[in-house]
Order: sequence, then C-alpha cells, then structure tokens
Amino acid sequence: MPTPRTQLCSSTFWTVRRPNSTLTEGHFVLRLNDPSLAFGPDSAADLLRCYGHLRGALLELGGATAAHLYCALNWQPIGDALGEPTAETSTPTLHAFFTMPGSRTAASVLALPAHQRVPETNTEELDERLRRWHGGRVAVTTQTGPDHALEQPSATEPGQSGMSELPGQQVGWESRAFHIEPATPAPGMPFRGGHWTGVPRQPVASLERTNPSALLELAQGMNILATHAQPAFAGVTVWVCDDWASPAPPTFHIFGRRHGDAPQQLAGFVTGGGLDVPLPALWRGKSDGPSPIVEK
Repeated sequence: MPTPRTQLCSSTFWTVRRPNSTLTEGHFVLRLNDPSLAFGPDSAADLLRCYGHLRGALLELGGATAAHLYCALNWQPIGDALGEPTAETSTPTLHAFFTMPGSRTAASVLALPAHQRVPETNTEELDERLRRWHGGRVAVTTQTGPDHALEQPSATEPGQSGMSELPGQQVGWESRAFHIEPATPAPGMPFRGGHWTGVPRQPVASLERTNPSALLELAQGMNILATHAQPAFAGVTVWVCDDWASPAPPTFHIFGRRHGDAPQQLAGFVTGGGLDVPLPALWRGKSDGPSPIVEK
C-alpha cells in the first residue's frame, strides 16, 4: 500500500505536515527542512510565515479559534510524557494544536499517559483541502484567490523591521520585546522554580505578526534561564496559547527541564487549565516593568 502523504505545505526553511502520531484533528507539526541550519533572522521569519499560512487556512477551512504551540529545546520527553507530545525526531519541530469545533483539545489528550493516547485518523479530507489552499505554498500576504503565484520575499519585508536588533545587544528593559518573570503558582501551592512566563510588550493580533528579531531575543532569553540556573537545566520546553479572539496577550510558558526531575510541574500546568481557552487569569503573564530574571 502507498505511504499516506503527510506534507501539507512547504517553504524555504520549514515544512508543515502531520506528525507521526496525530492526536487531534487540529494537530500539526512545523519541521525544519535542514536540521543543520541555525535559527536566525531568515528562518525565524519563515517559521512565522508558515504558521500564519496554516492559521489562515484552518481559520477558513475548519473554523479554528485558537492554537496551542509546543516546542522542546535540547530536550526529548520520555515515558508517560504527561503534558506534552512525545518526541518524533531530533530535527527542530514545533507542534501546533488548533482548537476547532467538534475536535478533541490538546489538554484532553495530553493529560493522558502517552501509551493511552488514541491517534486521530479522520483527517484525510481536511488534509487534502489544506494542500489545495493557496496551492500548498506559503502565502506572505493575503491573496484574493487560490490561483495567485506566491513568491518568497526577503526577510525584511514591511512589518518585519528591526532585524538589526539581534539578540545579545545590551539594551534597556524597555527596549526588549518580551517581559519574562517567574510564573505565579496556583492557589495553595508552594512556589517552585523552573517555570517562567514571557509576554510580548507590544500587543499583536496573532503570533505570526511577531517580529522575527523579537522571537530570536526570546530564544536567547530562554537559553539564559536554562544555563544560569543552579544547577543548570538540561533543556527547555515551551507552551504558548495563540487565542486570536482574546484581547489578552499571548503568554509563553517556559519550563526548565532536568533529567531525573519529577514531571508534575508541566503535567500540573496542563491539567490545571494552562491550555484552556480562554486562558485563566492565573496563567496570564504581565507586560509592564522590567523582567526580574534576564533584565537586571
């Protein structure tokens, strides 16, 4: 029998496809085409374009209202993998779980141990429509029909300025794109380190409108959090909710990971409402004032 096609659309740096184990109708992965490529301004801009293409398609074709995005940096979940999808490849990958009418949610699936999760199999019709949407290529600007020729612009197109402000420059906290601080524990729970929130200082309607240089700066901030901890974290995992119908800013939840640590912190975040839409006030970050961790 022929192998089912999993690739849905592709671009210069990234490809959108179904994961090896599709957990919900709205579960997709954005995978780097060449694992040897460093994450820089061009690949960050292309990642945002690919996500924007997928979001626009699922908004139109599936009535999507929000998306949860997950990535793991220098980390691969093992065992029950409570609160996160299991690793499929060492290639840099972003999981996207879109909230759509009638579909299972990321929280309902990921609250189960990995061996109890039942894959979603009824995706062929939606997948074929996605391949045909804008010809299966990544659109940069809104098109009026499916027959337009789509071109890849330079990374410095209008609305994506500021590429010269690369991570590592010494700027004041008010010039940084994200506010990062320790997450507030749930009521009645003690404070535990290793969980931070990152909130964009400038509001965006959806994550694909984020400036690529801001995304690079956030990635550097995550590395600082992981390497400056005592003892240092082995890796980082991130959850973010992009609810484009909500006035609340998208909040990046950043978890430091160590081998041998108990997994309850991430699992508790997911089972405690961290992936709910709309996001409970408990899990919302704030964007005013300096970040106490990386902006001293």
